[in-house]
Amino acid sequence: MEVERVQPLDENLENGSRPRFKWKKLSMVVSGIQGVGLLLCLVYICLHLYPSPVKYPPIQSLRAQVTRCENGRLFISPPRNEYQTMEVKNNSIAITCDGLYLIYAKGSFFQEVKINLHFRKGRSPISMPMMNNGQRVDFTVVASLAYKDIVYLTVDAPDTSCEDLQINDGELIVVHLTPGRFCAHRSHSSAVNQVPL
Repeated sequence: MEVERVQPLDENLENGSRPRFKWKKLSMVVSGIQGVGLLLCLVYICLHLYPSPVKYPPIQSLRAQVTRCENGRLFISPPRNEYQTMEVKNNSIAITCDGLYLIYAKGSFFQEVKINLHFRKGRSPISMPMMNNGQRVDFTVVASLAYKDIVYLTVDAPDTSCEDLQINDGELIVVHLTPGRFCAHRSHSSAVNQVPL
């Protein structure tokens, strides 16, 4: 007769506990993966639930020197070493964004002059008030401008030709005050200064 041999208790426990230990370990790994997946889903939902902030183009601005007079217009020259977000073309500042603009002009002349600010086609220019017997200007205005408008200065000197005017500390600053409205994209951002038409 054959006698079945019974395994000792220690061996029986080792063999029985091993499969349970593997299942517990596998269950913990699966739970960890599910937790990471749930966390990634929550992050994805939160990122797409809140809209990204609106990105506006840089504020349109230009600071330029007014150095001389050519053909009745004051010559606008942006500094070469400063980044400008507006373009000077034909001694005019091209407006590419709709909105309110701050326009500031200052300068001293050695002769009596009258300066006009032009900024809208078909509209009369603004005659800038002069100080010191018509020899100094320090003028600020806020104007509503639109795409394709141009800003430029004309001068009238009763006793001197335009080309013979002497200008000291001439400066023109234009700043867009209401970003976020319609803006036309420019093909390049370099400033070009040409002889006026």
